[in-house]
Amino acid sequence: MPRKAKDCMGEKNLFRMQYSALPDVLRAKGNIKYGYYEKIRFIPHRSYSCHRFYLLQRRRRRRTARTLITTVRTLDGGDYYFQRDNGETLYPGNKSRVPGYKPDPDKTQRVIIWFTLQNGIADYDYNIDLYFVENIYTGTSEVVTDAARLEELGSAKTGFQGNTFNLTKEWLTFYALYPVSDNSKHTFTVIVNEVKDEGEEGDGGAEQSEAAETDYLQLELRHNPGGDTQGYTDGYYVSFDLTPLAERLEGKKGVVLHIETNENGPQEINLDLPQKK
Repeated sequence: MPRKAKDCMGEKNLFRMQYSALPDVLRAKGNIKYGYYEKIRFIPHRSYSCHRFYLLQRRRRRRTARTLITTVRTLDGGDYYFQRDNGETLYPGNKSRVPGYKPDPDKTQRVIIWFTLQNGIADYDYNIDLYFVENIYTGTSEVVTDAARLEELGSAKTGFQGNTFNLTKEWLTFYALYPVSDNSKHTFTVIVNEVKDEGEEGDGGAEQSEAAETDYLQLELRHNPGGDTQGYTDGYYVSFDLTPLAERLEGKKGVVLHIETNENGPQEINLDLPQKK
């Protein structure tokens, strides 16, 4: 005869299932996904119905988790909130699961957050239950006119996941692939290359049609591995502040990002700016 639910509840200390609520980061096709993973100790066959009961109850209570790449904004007293690329704000009303996260008030930082939505809160678009925060590489952009600066920024080849690019007037974000042993040594910069080659009158950057030059801002990715020894190819999100190029972006439809890759040589990624509603 099947056990009733209350019988299973009485056996929870005899046949314990151990759950871990730590987020498991899974990278698949360039998209970062988070979720619970469950570590279950051996459960005798006679208690199988209890095992299923606990799993079903756990799954019913679990809310669907969401992930976003956002910018962290600091408040007085060490508090903080997150801002989406579309301007919407998310306040972590419950941050008890990330007590050690302390954003630097003097630094603009891009992050991936893992969260569930809660009831609304005043002054913000969303109130969230925050489960996990991961800093991602936050770089800048600049106009380069000096060959020495160009060399300093590096020219290491970099791959990418094509379905991960996102462009706004403030940020350019994508999932980069490159050989790495110590990721802290690597730096990335997005530039407008105005270094002139010897004997040339035009820009030293990639060749472009007149129409493309008019409608789209030509950018280059620069990657300096910082002396890191080449390891296995790994992937990380990188995000670039485009506000230093605001004047250059004014009136443009988007950008063309030039990337030197290992396997496929020079690549051009055409990205359109979001249309105003």
